[in-house]
Amino acid sequence: MRQSIWEHVPEARPFITELEQEELELTNGECSDPGMYSMLSYGFIHPVFRPALEKWAEETIVRSARLIETLLGSGRPQVIELVSIRITDLLLAFPELWERFASYAGPHMQFEADLRRKYYR
Repeated sequence: MRQSIWEHVPEARPFITELEQEELELTNGECSDPGMYSMLSYGFIHPVFRPALEKWAEETIVRSARLIETLLGSGRPQVIELVSIRITDLLLAFPELWERFASYAGPHMQFEADLRRKYYR
């Protein structure tokens, strides 16, 4: 998760670094991994992805779409479920965000959105 976000969305790097530092402090230097949920939510979605959609920051949206495709294409059930719960549900719960993102969404994200859309009708 961390490496994918780091590589695809450089805007998230300061937030990832901050999360890791907080984790080190909380664990008295024993661990710097905040976990997948926190990394995706607080290292990407809240500080980078949603603001990019709200401000229509197209370059960040494009990089985010590539990240999301990579995560959904990972074949890892836990990662796919996390993206579904945190990203797909966010986009579908706020139609204006989905409208801004939909044209950038790759085939994995389109498929995921189609699967979950029934919960938002």
